[in-house]
Amino acid sequence: MRSLIASFSNQLSSAADSMAEQALPLEVPRHDRILVLGMGGSGIGGRFLSGLLQDAASVPIASGHDYRIPAWVGPSTVVIACSYSGNTEETLTAVNEAVEAGAQMRALTSGGELGQRAEANQWPCLKVPCGHPPRSQLGWAVAGLLHHFAALRHTPKDAPNVLDDVRASADLLRANDSEIQAVAEQWSALLAHRTPMLYGDAALEPVLIRWRQQINENAKRLCNHHVFPEMNHNELVGWESGDATTASLFLHTSEDHPRTAERMRLCKAIFSKTGAAVEALTAKGATRLQRWVYLVHIGDWLSLHMAENSGVDPVDIRHIDYLKGELAKMT
Repeated sequence: MRSLIASFSNQLSSAADSMAEQALPLEVPRHDRILVLGMGGSGIGGRFLSGLLQDAASVPIASGHDYRIPAWVGPSTVVIACSYSGNTEETLTAVNEAVEAGAQMRALTSGGELGQRAEANQWPCLKVPCGHPPRSQLGWAVAGLLHHFAALRHTPKDAPNVLDDVRASADLLRANDSEIQAVAEQWSALLAHRTPMLYGDAALEPVLIRWRQQINENAKRLCNHHVFPEMNHNELVGWESGDATTASLFLHTSEDHPRTAERMRLCKAIFSKTGAAVEALTAKGATRLQRWVYLVHIGDWLSLHMAENSGVDPVDIRHIDYLKGELAKMT
């Protein structure tokens, strides 16, 4: 896992170059909405794209993380199925429902059953290399989905050439490597005996989810995330039970809403008075993708340092493997 995280910038560059060589249909199908299917490490890409394009796409974008699909999926819906292995149970079941609904199918996978179905049905499909934990391949997922969306004529306002922006994100990580690792090491020490509570602007929720998932899987630790301003209407009251066993980590970008930024400033003081540790971090980067990738990379390193500090194997996912084994017996 250490080598995979360390090579993330190279993964981004390789993914951008690979996607540039993988042709997609030139004709843009008529569509009025898009659904991206995926679970876990394969599903985070859909959350990213819905966030990256929320103020740019001309149609609604949703991400699906279940066996079921929404009732609105139909012939005018583009459905992009993402499964790193190509064999994710929930995603394949949702694909069946999407096909039955007449959706326009696309895929992103390393192979497996999804790859076979895409080839057999001639769905536009982008291939990624296999053999690694899905959560370690976010660069491929994001580059691939950006390539799919660009072919559908949906690109971020601040970076219409999406693959160049992926390459620029890789350069940003290389230029700030020592700082990124320093912050991750500092925060991992802070979290040695504290439960992390992750916060940010509502638009940043995909990044917060990625941090939570990485801390869950790599460090084997429970973690919570919430977004502003929504948490001010519920979870804020729960902070009356906050104490020194908790650490609130705030992630910021230059796109934070001004009023939300004020809410976060005030809440930092509230949390601090409970005895909780309070830390904040502001992303670097010229575009939304660059800022999000910068924060993701810090979170990935943080989860690794937490795992190493606790003496746990960041690759091991025995509970997930057990669950899948038991479910397999029931089919």
